[in-house]
Amino acid sequence: MNRPKDKSRIETRKEPKQKRSITRFHSILGSAESLIAEHGVVQMKMTDVAAHAGVPVGSVYQFFPEKAAILKALLDQRLLALKQDITNGLMNIRDQQDARQRVVNFIDHAAAMHQTHPIYRELWAGMSLDPELRSLQFRAHDELGALALRYLEPFISTRDGCRESRFLLIAMLTGSVLRCLAEGHDRAEALLEEWKTTVCDILFPQQASQAA
Repeated sequence: MNRPKDKSRIETRKEPKQKRSITRFHSILGSAESLIAEHGVVQMKMTDVAAHAGVPVGSVYQFFPEKAAILKALLDQRLLALKQDITNGLMNIRDQQDARQRVVNFIDHAAAMHQTHPIYRELWAGMSLDPELRSLQFRAHDELGALALRYLEPFISTRDGCRESRFLLIAMLTGSVLRCLAEGHDRAEALLEEWKTTVCDILFPQQASQAA
């Protein structure tokens, strides 16, 4: 039987506390992001990251035990940014019509980010190649769905006990559509438009029936 891998391989070895360490930490992550966007996640090596950041390779390993830990740190940054985007996009909703438009606007914003920045495509690839990173997707979708529910709950039509699962499912399927966009699939744009309509029909069925 294969033993599970050590989860510490994807965790940052230490959090920087002093200004110099913080600067070096973010320089390493910035270099890794640039290299991944330019050459792809498979081609990125720890020695390349060190050279790009202008630091000894030992400094890279001081923070990150291996490449997967760098990828997780970049993923954590993206997750934090997405949470902030959800908060900014969904706070202070006026009514159900406003809520519907905010949902559409957020999906459009996330789609534009995935289409504009190649790092998203490569991070998706990196997650699919690594079992430990891949296992983080469910947790991330759960957190994003729960955050969206917090802001949209007063305006959604359904009051049953499946709301948490419904928002998790929406977050997971939104991620799948965004991945199609990031990877440049031919029908991604059509899927995006159909998905925006579907999400709004799920969350605001009364508005959908009135529009029909």
